[in-house]
Amino acid sequence: MDLKQLRYFVTVAERLNFTEAAMEHFVAQSAISKQISNLEEQIGVQLFIRNRRTVQLTNAGSQLLKDAKIVIAHYEEAISNARLAGNGLSGDLKIGYLGLEKIFLPKLINQFTKKYPDVNIELIQYTRDTLNSSLKLGEIDIGFTLSLSIEKFPEIISKKIANIPFNVVMHSDHPLADYKKISISSIASEPIIVMNHEVSPDGFQHISELFKKHGLSPNIVSEGSHFETVLLMIEAGIGISILPKAIANPPSTLRFIELEEKIDEIDFIIAWNRNNHNPFISIFTKEFESFMNNQEDGLIFT
Repeated sequence: MDLKQLRYFVTVAERLNFTEAAMEHFVAQSAISKQISNLEEQIGVQLFIRNRRTVQLTNAGSQLLKDAKIVIAHYEEAISNARLAGNGLSGDLKIGYLGLEKIFLPKLINQFTKKYPDVNIELIQYTRDTLNSSLKLGEIDIGFTLSLSIEKFPEIISKKIANIPFNVVMHSDHPLADYKKISISSIASEPIIVMNHEVSPDGFQHISELFKKHGLSPNIVSEGSHFETVLLMIEAGIGISILPKAIANPPSTLRFIELEEKIDEIDFIIAWNRNNHNPFISIFTKEFESFMNNQEDGLIFT
């Protein structure tokens, strides 16, 4: 078995058409068929069920397809890393973020760019939904995002950074601002500001279900497209909100108060697309792990 055979196999398996696979690799169809037959003989199992009209993967073929793509990706990554090592490590890395990362991201980027000065880093702020979609489409290489609904994207690999508790956020002049904990029922009639339901439908639903779970309905008066927008509206006295606590240096005019009810925490994660072969992804994630290990108690959110 060699990489050429695996590449031929993957193309046929994805297209389920020997003629199209041959055209993609600029070889005769007979050459593709021979390589697949040799591969089946070497492995000792049938990979395709084929007749004059259709081509289908066997169970063995489906499993090999998953593993072969990983092998090819690792091979391409190894070649890219070797070339980078020989060329002085220069290239581009696009990183998406939500706005919760201000407590650690500047330090992390500073540490990385000192070590890899020829890597051009582009930082792009997103909402959670648009960030996840951009990861899927390969528009960014690395994303700092929330685990909420990440399972919808099987091609995205993620690693947990920390749990993020949700707090009630209100202006310091609010009558409830001096409370240490607040119940859902005590804020049921309060004007609530949430993330825009079109920009972040899962986030919007998360807050709605939080109230619904306790037999209540949130009094939503306004929506913001970013966390900063929501905070600005809270500062302006438009209402209160329920937001992740991972916000660095919040305005002194705001109060973050724990909820009395136990609610599901959401993980903050670093994520990337398994099909994105930018070699700097693995370099950056390793640098991030090193950065995390050097944080006091391993925590980046307080």
